[in-house]
Amino acid sequence: MALHKDLPVYKLAYDLLSLATDLVRNLPRDVKASVGSRLRDECLEVLVLVARANAALDKTPHLTKLLEHLQVAELLLRLAHDKQFISHKQYARSVEVTDSVGAQVGGWKKAMAARSFTPIAADPQQVGLFNAAPPVV
Repeated sequence: MALHKDLPVYKLAYDLLSLATDLVRNLPRDVKASVGSRLRDECLEVLVLVARANAALDKTPHLTKLLEHLQVAELLLRLAHDKQFISHKQYARSVEVTDSVGAQVGGWKKAMAARSFTPIAADPQQVGLFNAAPPVV
């Protein structure tokens, strides 16, 4: 298991947090406290969940939760763009980073699902544990 700080997805999630922090700095005061703080919190939670998933044996719940937080961050960024609080260039960069994080997490989740899949034997005789006669007491 690699250190979470060395994972490419962690570096991208950190870039997202850094970007969100810069974007929030320039938001109007009335929006900064609500949308801005929520955006930073969601991006920070994405970063924390990358570390938790990396350390966990069962990564899937953490990755699922991570994708949910990423969707909320994307929604808040879209709102900021639609209300013209951030520029097209800033929004394009944020979409690029969130898409990249989402793709890597999706791939990670898919790899974990494939790893935990155990095919059922076609021949019932191969599954000796289940066809054995019950013990006589």
